[in-house]
Amino acid sequence: RRGPAVAGKPLGRTYYDILELNRRAKPEEIKKAYRRLAKRYHPDRNAEDPEAETKFKEVQEAYATLSEPFKRALYDQDIQFSSYGTRVTQDVEREKWTEHWERETPEEREARKERYRRYAAGERNDLPPAPFRVNLTPVYMLGGFGIVFYVCIRAPDWFDAQSDPTFCDPAHDDTTVPLVRAFHDPVMNRWERLPEDVDPPTPEELYAYYRRRRPDIFEDVDMRLLPKVSLTVLRVPRTQAAKATFRPLPSTQ
Repeated sequence: RRGPAVAGKPLGRTYYDILELNRRAKPEEIKKAYRRLAKRYHPDRNAEDPEAETKFKEVQEAYATLSEPFKRALYDQDIQFSSYGTRVTQDVEREKWTEHWERETPEEREARKERYRRYAAGERNDLPPAPFRVNLTPVYMLGGFGIVFYVCIRAPDWFDAQSDPTFCDPAHDDTTVPLVRAFHDPVMNRWERLPEDVDPPTPEELYAYYRRRRPDIFEDVDMRLLPKVSLTVLRVPRTQAAKATFRPLPSTQ
């Protein structure tokens, strides 16, 4: 079957096929192909070929559409989306893909032409808006990080009122465990309890005790790291202080 305006055109051909181009052809390539094919099929050069005139008209019709940006944009859309043109190439018949033009009002015609001028220029103002402005992405990210940082800083006050002067941290100020007086044993690296009326041993006494009673432990101790003047005495939770094991050596005097 042949369309009345393009008689002699094989079924399934498009204007791009007629000009022997692909759909990504540039305007310069379209013009070059038109000149080449117009010379090839010009009736004056093909007087004995009855189909040359028909092919020449096809080339002219194809060029008239593809050389105008807005006409080409409309034609490409019809090829891809309309019922007369899909990704499977269809027979291009001028009456079919432009027949709805006859029913347009002057306002609709001008609106259509303006729309396809914008399409040809790569402008689309009929697309749905983006869910958010892409150029504001850094602002959104920094804002999100700021909110997370603020929540992390303020959460202790919101839940435990830690900035309140009367705040009592149960991890450090638990009054259910009594405090006991203790001294720090640098050799064993632990706290040892002291009765209220007993003074802690001097470093010299403590080291002499370990030399005699626990030489195996004292041999591995670096004396340069041990205190020389006095031992630390503090009140610590009873659960953190070991029972006193130090016993002063009997006086040798």
